[in-house]
Amino acid sequence: MDRGRFIIRRLLQTIPLLAGIMLLVLLLLHVVPGDPARAIGGISASEEQVDQIREELGLNRSLPVQYVSYVGNALRGDLGRSTRSGRTVTSIIADRLAPTALLLACGMILSIALSSVIAVISARNKDSALDFALIGVTVAGISIPTFWAGLMLILLIALPTGLFPINGFGDTPLENLHSIVLPALTFAIAISPVMIRALRAKLVDLYRQDFVMMSRAAGLSENAILYRHLSRHAAITLVTMISVQVGPMIFVSVVSEKTYARPGLGEALVNAVSQRDFPVIQGITLVTALFVTAVHLTADIVISFLNPWMTLK
Repeated sequence: MDRGRFIIRRLLQTIPLLAGIMLLVLLLLHVVPGDPARAIGGISASEEQVDQIREELGLNRSLPVQYVSYVGNALRGDLGRSTRSGRTVTSIIADRLAPTALLLACGMILSIALSSVIAVISARNKDSALDFALIGVTVAGISIPTFWAGLMLILLIALPTGLFPINGFGDTPLENLHSIVLPALTFAIAISPVMIRALRAKLVDLYRQDFVMMSRAAGLSENAILYRHLSRHAAITLVTMISVQVGPMIFVSVVSEKTYARPGLGEALVNAVSQRDFPVIQGITLVTALFVTAVHLTADIVISFLNPWMTLK
């Protein structure tokens, strides 16, 4: 199978997946114990108000009709209206998207950079004191809760030095980058340890291979061996780990946004859950699921370029 056919097949495979995602998002309203309309309106809502909520959300229609209507509206960009603020869910997501996207992008870039550097140093110095020290730091990173790491960065760096803001989102691009430093570092502390362990294990295995020994015998430096022969394998491992870690990334971004009071999708989701604002919960859940699907699809496509043999399977 050539690469083009492989990519087309993967794109087609996402269609039933997206249909299933939208069904699960719709069912979020129906997993609430009791009457969803009553849960949204609260115990003080009158029967007329509950009936109005039921009518607005389409809960008085059959599930297949609700599904078709929800899919049709979603394809037009209509995700409903907040039951608390009255704003459209699309506008709420649009306002909150930039801080979350910046956090994910900067956090992932920092995670990749830290993982690559630490894994290479550890693999090159396998079984040395430096290697054991880096492994110990990695294990500690895995054990540290995200919110605790964020609080320690605030207490040990932000407050004593005053160099970084501890909440909010800037008004200019420079202020935005300034405000993202500590949240991105918190993100990297939570995500990079697992990536470091996977990449180190891969590099240790590669350094044992015959072609590496032959390259050394031919006089190639360690840096030349790394860049010419091992970088592609390392890139495949990193892309795979990003795909595997996309779920924890979402969780970490939510915790980071609450810790640093960033007005992103994570904070909006937590607020919507506390207020039982189901249209907002559904909209953010749908966007998150689409993001996860897009990351997995992109990872498969990138790996197909890095590893052409994958397309033959």
